[in-house]
Amino acid sequence: MTKAKVSKHSKKHHYVPQGILRRFCFQNDTTWYLSRERFPGDPSPRNIGSIFCKRHFNSFQKEDGTKDDAVERFFGKEFDNYIPEWTAHLEVSQETNSPVAFGGAERRRFVQFFYNHMKRSPDFIEPIVAEATEETFAAESIEKLERQVRPLTDEERSKFQSTDFQRRVAGNSRVENFSKQSVKILETINEMSIALATPARANKQFIVGSNPVARFEDYPRQHLSEPGVELWTTLTPRLAVGFVHSSNVDNLRLSDHQVRKLNISIAKQSRAIASTSKELLASLARVGWPTSPKAPDPEGGCENRARPGGRVGRDA
Repeated sequence: MTKAKVSKHSKKHHYVPQGILRRFCFQNDTTWYLSRERFPGDPSPRNIGSIFCKRHFNSFQKEDGTKDDAVERFFGKEFDNYIPEWTAHLEVSQETNSPVAFGGAERRRFVQFFYNHMKRSPDFIEPIVAEATEETFAAESIEKLERQVRPLTDEERSKFQSTDFQRRVAGNSRVENFSKQSVKILETINEMSIALATPARANKQFIVGSNPVARFEDYPRQHLSEPGVELWTTLTPRLAVGFVHSSNVDNLRLSDHQVRKLNISIAKQSRAIASTSKELLASLARVGWPTSPKAPDPEGGCENRARPGGRVGRDA
């Protein structure tokens, strides 16, 4: 395949690749977009180059302020460049009602993309990093460090208490986390079956979210390796791809209820959503982003664990 050129020094890092966002456009590179910060406002038309991205999100910042975007360039070269080819392959499997024929190195690459598609979302990783940063720079942690190593100098103590230093350490920890790949999780996902899903009715469609991978399970905190756990993401308004433990669900045609279930799960865990349909976004936001204090979000806002109960392939 012909691969797009990857910029040597990238600044705008898309955590949802534009190769996916482009399929959710209603005109050229324009999609309907809605964020929690603007809700209950209406969805607005946005160019995909300006959404689901953060400046230097995957760059390692050195002490002198210079940035190393090796991780972002890796994502672009090894994963994002393959999205059009993968999507076309999966659409053929869907249209012909045939199993996904990913094998060998291609399957391993797709598995790794899927894993990172979940992991690289700010909605997923930032709460984890924030908690770790707070714990690292807590007074108790610094006191423990001094007991185990040596007392800090005044300069070191001032540095530890600096907001800029803490922010840089947190950001670099996040990028370091991106660069590490859990072999155990990758092996577990690779052992699962790839399933495809499309809305049964032509007038129904999927959305894409800033936290794009929804997890379904039979009971809370079920282990990924157990039957009943499913991971799903949307690649086009008519194509969702999932990793499941059943080998008899190659191609699913989802009822209106099942389509809505997947869309709501993605919306609930995402800070922003996009679609070819303005009305669909507004409808999902009213359900997934309650604004009344009397109607709290049962799924915990922006956390990655959608935990809606049951699987995509079930109507219950």
